[in-house]
Amino acid sequence: MENSLARLQQLRRTEATSNRTLIGTVVFMGLLQVVSSVAVVLHLTGHLQQVTQTGPALVETSDDLQRGESQRCPKNPREVIPSAHLPIQPPSGHIQRDIQNTMIHWDHAHGHLSKIGYHDGRILVREGGLYYIYAKTCFRYYDQVEESLLESGSHTPGRKGASAEPSIHREDGVGAGALLIQYVFHERHSHSAPPRPAVLMKSGSTKHWQRGHYHMCCQQQGGAFPLGPGDSIYVSVSNSWLLDPEAEGSYFGAFRISR
Repeated sequence: MENSLARLQQLRRTEATSNRTLIGTVVFMGLLQVVSSVAVVLHLTGHLQQVTQTGPALVETSDDLQRGESQRCPKNPREVIPSAHLPIQPPSGHIQRDIQNTMIHWDHAHGHLSKIGYHDGRILVREGGLYYIYAKTCFRYYDQVEESLLESGSHTPGRKGASAEPSIHREDGVGAGALLIQYVFHERHSHSAPPRPAVLMKSGSTKHWQRGHYHMCCQQQGGAFPLGPGDSIYVSVSNSWLLDPEAEGSYFGAFRISR
């Protein structure tokens, strides 16, 4: 009998505790519903504009942090490599026939120069390093066109009207052979002595051309060479009067590949 009374009392206490927990949960959910409804009403009536305007301030603060990071760890700007590419300078007026080695002049106004200078046919190095140097020259001949462009050469004594310079043709109309050579020279800068040209590259061939035909021959070469500040490089060719004046055929350039 006493055990039954004890169990009954324990069941009543458990039931009372469960009732209080259930009531508390219901009250809490009701309060959340009320708060949510009030927030919606305030938002619709514009009373929360001040709260929503605080968002951009947080974004600006984040941007400031990013700028601070970039200032502490600046990125290295992309290095500009010294480089040059120059097309041939077209001749002006008549062309004088010359079989001797002649320095070529280049059209720097229509070329590319970056951290490199140009003067009187020479590429001028401003920053030392290992440079790749390249040159291409094209020679072409078509007698019906070329003869009209040539000036009268100097005359030998006692032979009025005869040219002192040899022709690339024999009397039978077969080419006697045109020697077409391309040189790339290097002049080293020195305060104590004048520059002495040194040959860096040489390429050439002998061509036998016939009258009445269009002929073309191109010489191209390139290589890597160390150059110092103030050094200069230039191109010289034989029979320069045969040079193709087109920029796509004859050009000269260099660019640094390492310091």
